[in-house]
Amino acid sequence: MHVTFVSLGSELIGVEYLSAYLKKYGHSTSLAHHPALFNDRFQLNMPLLAKLFDQDDRIVEYILHLDPDLIGFSCLTNTFEWSVEIARRVREQKRIPTIFGGVHPSAIPEFVLGYDEVDFVCESEGEVALLELCNDLECGGDGTGINNIWAKPDGEITRPPMVSSFLQDLDSLPFPDKELYAGATPSRSVYRTMTARGCPYRCTFCFNNFFANLPDQGIEKDYVRRRSVDNVMEELHQGKERFDFRQLEFHDDIFTMHKDWLREFLPRLKKEINVPFYCETHAKFMDEEVAQLLKDGGCAGTKMGIQSLGEFSYKHTMLKRAEKEEDLIRALDACRTVGVQLDADHIFGLPEETQQHRDHALKFYREHTPGRIACFWLTYFPGIEITTKAHEAGQITDEQLNDIHCGKLLWYHQIQAMTPEGRKNLKENSGYMIAFHLMPVVPKFLRRFVAPNVIRRIPLMGTISRGVMALKMLKDFVFGGSFDAWVYLRGYLFFIFGRGRHLNKVPKSSRDQAPPPAAPAPVPVAQQSV
Repeated sequence: MHVTFVSLGSELIGVEYLSAYLKKYGHSTSLAHHPALFNDRFQLNMPLLAKLFDQDDRIVEYILHLDPDLIGFSCLTNTFEWSVEIARRVREQKRIPTIFGGVHPSAIPEFVLGYDEVDFVCESEGEVALLELCNDLECGGDGTGINNIWAKPDGEITRPPMVSSFLQDLDSLPFPDKELYAGATPSRSVYRTMTARGCPYRCTFCFNNFFANLPDQGIEKDYVRRRSVDNVMEELHQGKERFDFRQLEFHDDIFTMHKDWLREFLPRLKKEINVPFYCETHAKFMDEEVAQLLKDGGCAGTKMGIQSLGEFSYKHTMLKRAEKEEDLIRALDACRTVGVQLDADHIFGLPEETQQHRDHALKFYREHTPGRIACFWLTYFPGIEITTKAHEAGQITDEQLNDIHCGKLLWYHQIQAMTPEGRKNLKENSGYMIAFHLMPVVPKFLRRFVAPNVIRRIPLMGTISRGVMALKMLKDFVFGGSFDAWVYLRGYLFFIFGRGRHLNKVPKSSRDQAPPPAAPAPVPVAQQSV
């Protein structure tokens, strides 16, 4: 059976794992990837240029040319609408079964399956479930009765018999199929992988808030799982030989969770691979020893969520954050001492956050300044506690909740902009946001003069602050710090001027290119070692 995965924006490691797993058991896969230039759903949005580089028509044509047996979409909330539209346009020309999985469909599987363009929904992790679905469809089945798979044979929604949530032995998985995205990434570029799955925390604004608690019929399983050092090193050796990558990104929720594992892994990483890497950390899992391990291992930078500052009781009760202020200070001081850049994320618009919280955050960042402070407005995603409570409190209407389920992102500032009091609050928040952006580039002795109420009255100061952040990213790269600016630039050059401009291109005659290879006979599920 042949499965075509469709993706938008960045490389998806989860899709690479699904592809590798299907190939291991005899199926074949392909990729239709839209780079989403100038509208990447995360950082850059320039509508006129995005329209110029749009590839929706080419994506649809390419999927039809590949003529798969199943089309797979792995969706975040901000890519769900686009995925449905692509599925609809393909279906207008040929009926090919579709399966939707990922965070957004896992949060609201029955709602997503209600779309005419969606035939199956995979809830939770999908390697085993997708394989069983492919085997079942190939044998003439209708996809019902498979754990984690929602189906609707004859239009009637059928729940999965159970949600078998989390594969425990990650070493049993084949390495992610990097060949799948090989044509969609620059050569010798960044190698992205994961050494672990799951997060020990349940922050109310994060997908882990619901994903970790998906029903598993009483089966006791660990949500946080980690691969062995030998397993990760074997993958990296193979990847280095095949792609000769120059940089590494570890996409674990918290890379620094297990200190003993780091003690074993990072010296080997430096000795055997020796490329700079970037990862994410948490204040509870960062001290001077960990920072030194990262530094010695080749860490070019790490990121930590701070999100809010103020009394611990607020963060613990409202956000389910576990770190205290002394943990944050220890983490920032440790990285500064050993020379590892530690960036921070901060969220504006959190429920019941007060002026005192913002003033305290300003004072904190003046005294303990991260390498960069990335600021975001609170986003309401489906299934998470902060969205549910906002809806119950009447802060989000039924119509707005339905829009969220449909994939329309709803930010705190959109709701606030509807009332005069809310607009006033937004102006105050915007001053603090600009101040936080500027703080890392202002000399320490001048930081006490960075005043939000003054800054927000300066015309175009918001645009200037974002430009300053971009310049700092570039400076950090030039002087050996964070390399994400270079990664971003290389990606755009690749798709505009390099081989990437031929992505999804269909030959003038389909006879000019052979169809996807026929898949070998799949191994029966009963014989699979999972």
